[in-house]
Amino acid sequence: MRIGIIGGGQLGMMLAEAAEKHHHQVFVLEPKKNPSTSHTKSIIIPYRYEDPQGLELLYLNSDVIIYEFENIGVEHLKKYVHKIPQGIKALEISQDRMAEKVFAKSLGIPTPQFISINQKDDLKNAFYPSILKTTRLGYDGKGQYKLTSFHDTENIDIDQPMILEEYIPFDYEISVVLTRDMYHQIAFLPIIKNQHVNGILDTSFPLWDGYDHVRDESYHYAKLLVEKLDYVGTFAIEFFVKDNHVIFNEMAPRPHNSGHFSIEGATISQFENMILAVTHQHVIKPDMTKKSLMINVLGQHQNYALRAKRLNDVFIHDYYKEESLVNRKMAHITCCADSDDQLFSLEKIIKGELHG
Repeated sequence: MRIGIIGGGQLGMMLAEAAEKHHHQVFVLEPKKNPSTSHTKSIIIPYRYEDPQGLELLYLNSDVIIYEFENIGVEHLKKYVHKIPQGIKALEISQDRMAEKVFAKSLGIPTPQFISINQKDDLKNAFYPSILKTTRLGYDGKGQYKLTSFHDTENIDIDQPMILEEYIPFDYEISVVLTRDMYHQIAFLPIIKNQHVNGILDTSFPLWDGYDHVRDESYHYAKLLVEKLDYVGTFAIEFFVKDNHVIFNEMAPRPHNSGHFSIEGATISQFENMILAVTHQHVIKPDMTKKSLMINVLGQHQNYALRAKRLNDVFIHDYYKEESLVNRKMAHITCCADSDDQLFSLEKIIKGELHG
């Protein structure tokens, strides 16, 4: 089949690699020169994501279209929705934090307390401690303010819609990454324990064993979400875990950073299952190959790859980005081992915290 991808970043690259493994032709709509997907066999359509001519070319050259990021105007995709298995409802909801919380709450999924903030005066109704977030376009900790008292609001200007969310003193954070196919079957990766640094994902550790209640509860809520959206493809939901129960944080209608370990750490990756799902095939249940852990490599982490190259069962995935910037995701590293202790030792060696 001919698969069109909107977005040529690292997710698009790994989707294209999975598609090529199954002998599909890939076309990518991407305006940037030398994007990550240019390092695959994909044909690049060099137009802006919302350019009508670019979208039409992608449509004409594709049997199916998928998107690898959320920030594209839904109105531009409506005429092509019959070729988009992911649909646009999930895309529209995921673009707005308020809409996400309202949607999750409508399904009976636990969420933090939240209120809408549209002007400075609305902060009179604030509660503390809390997190003030922009409703749109914020990611990796951007556009967020932690509030501990009314004094923290005094220097904040409200020039766009925002959401005030209860601050959750969680025990840990997890993500659920699943793929749903056109036959309504769902394949789950194990729940994934995530560690963030400065609001950006640092490491992801799949929890293959134990955590039964957290797994069952989070899978149940994730299933509710994708079935209500009638979503086809790979989908991710982030939850806070507090006292062995989960609380909805946010969702992403696409493959997710935390699921990258599955390329080497599972029998089938989130990307390959996505390709199976959108090409009218049945998804496959992932099993563990080895214990694994993923480390994000940001612009300030150039030494990670140098250390990782010296280690066995460690896999470096370069995103081929030309400009290395602080906090920009440049690559990821997956470590595989027979035990958790070995994994955490590999992590420390790569991060320069342990000599090996």
